[in-house]
Amino acid sequence: MSGQIAVSKVEQILMDLGIDAQRNVACDWVTNRSPLGDEFPAPPRVRYRLMAIHARLGGDWSRLEQKRSMPIRFAFQVDDETLIEVDRRFHFSSARLSTLDFYEDLDHSLDVELYRELSSRFSPEADRYQSKREASDFPFPGGRIAQCAYFDAVKDLLSAGFGFRLIRLPAADDDLLESIGLRLRVLL
Repeated sequence: MSGQIAVSKVEQILMDLGIDAQRNVACDWVTNRSPLGDEFPAPPRVRYRLMAIHARLGGDWSRLEQKRSMPIRFAFQVDDETLIEVDRRFHFSSARLSTLDFYEDLDHSLDVELYRELSSRFSPEADRYQSKREASDFPFPGGRIAQCAYFDAVKDLLSAGFGFRLIRLPAADDDLLESIGLRLRVLL
């Protein structure tokens, strides 16, 4: 399923629920250099955990430090406290699975067990997505997959620290996509 179809479906569900949501939202506290931001530094525990995640994924911290700061966008912002992400199949990689070990004892709103299950189930296919592409701070084939997993962890672990609840909607297959409406009705 294309990402655009999944995001459009969520947008339609939000409209059907009478919820006015902004799409493709940048928050000044989360960038591709997080948790390095000088203006919006991450709490120390979160910063060290994100550093460990970056290392576990094979990232090059010195390259992260050299990057030009760019916002990482969220799919939707519902209100002053709620952000929504729509996770297509490529988000459920073995790299993403390995990040979940670092969530213990930190504030976040992710259903870690659900994401462990979905990452275990979909990682064989997700790991093939962009498997040859590198990323600037993950300079190896498959680095783009590792970068995606890192950015997901950044969003998960920084959101709560900056006063947001992040709702992640898994849309890895048609059954999950169909359940999004029910999940949104329950969560909002």
